Amino acid sequence: MNQYSLRVHDSKQPPPPTKPPSPWSGPNRLIGAAAVWSLVYGVIAILWTVTGRGYPLGENDPHASSSLLGAVPADVGAPLFAAVALAGAGIGALMLRMTVVSRVGRVMIIGFGMASAIGWMVIVPDSRALALVGYLPMVVVQAPFDAELRGEFVDTINGVYANHVAVLVGGFLWLAATVIFARRTAGRCENCGRGRRHAAWTAPGAALRWGRIAVAVAVAVPALYALTRWTWIAGFPLGIDDETHAEGMADGTLWAGAWLGSFALVGSILTLGLVQRWGEVFPRWIPGLRGRRVPVMLAVIPASLVSALSVSAGLSMNKAGFADGMLRLTLDSWAVAGPAMLWPVWGVALAAATYAYYLRRRDTCGVCGRGALTGQLP
Repeated sequence: MNQYSLRVHDSKQPPPPTKPPSPWSGPNRLIGAAAVWSLVYGVIAILWTVTGRGYPLGENDPHASSSLLGAVPADVGAPLFAAVALAGAGIGALMLRMTVVSRVGRVMIIGFGMASAIGWMVIVPDSRALALVGYLPMVVVQAPFDAELRGEFVDTINGVYANHVAVLVGGFLWLAATVIFARRTAGRCENCGRGRRHAAWTAPGAALRWGRIAVAVAVAVPALYALTRWTWIAGFPLGIDDETHAEGMADGTLWAGAWLGSFALVGSILTLGLVQRWGEVFPRWIPGLRGRRVPVMLAVIPASLVSALSVSAGLSMNKAGFADGMLRLTLDSWAVAGPAMLWPVWGVALAAATYAYYLRRRDTCGVCGRGALTGQLP
């Protein structure tokens, strides 16, 4: 309570009139953004339905086998997408206004929100989204000097990739909106999620313990993928037959896998930062930043994106591996798809490790005033 409020109280004067909070202020902006995204995407899906053109999956996808929804025809998928998206717009509008809701209503709304988040983030995209992120640094570095690479990259990008980006944005918006709504209707702070009581497993010390286990798993899976790819480049056909190895070395296709493996290995090293001191304070060898605190979101945002992409990619790889009811994996070729089929484990573990990092690093909330930074590593 500030001095002005004390004076008002002491003089027994009525408090000055306050303007009611806008439904688009603070955390509500993310709920509103999720609702608007759903409305826009729903309208686009209606256009796909009415015109019969533009639906980016199924028969309109040249690589539909990579997608979990590749077998869904356009005349089913387009109206389904429209219905789900427009329902989301309506649910989002309700979320903006609701502060009190029945237990059943709360469960239904949260269930819809989480299903929407998972569907848009994980089910609709496929392994090409992760591959695009993995190869993008190489394209940025080499494309200015390689006209053929530029042409191949432009030819590759199509409506499928644009849809992947759009649904990833929508998925994260729905995740944020659902979390905010769940916090609000549980009487917790919408900004940080803290309440008067907290579960023991969310305490910084506990989060560090189970976070280390999650980090170990999140490091091991992509490291295994990188190991197989670079072993091939070193001349050893680990987990593939000699003929496939010789052909891949001859036409250079194994180098693409090695690059993606390097990207995965860099990700493994960065994942270690979620439980290392240098993941909280910039190391001394970084000019201009040394000794400063690492912003929490600088780690949380990219790690969350990679976790969603890896689960999505892993599911599509598993679909391909089990195509036609048969597992395309033998003792002679286990390394072709085997490590990638573990990517859903990688994604879930990385998401858990990222959440543990957030629980440890979140500072005293500027909105509710709860909590303190007590989870630093020595």
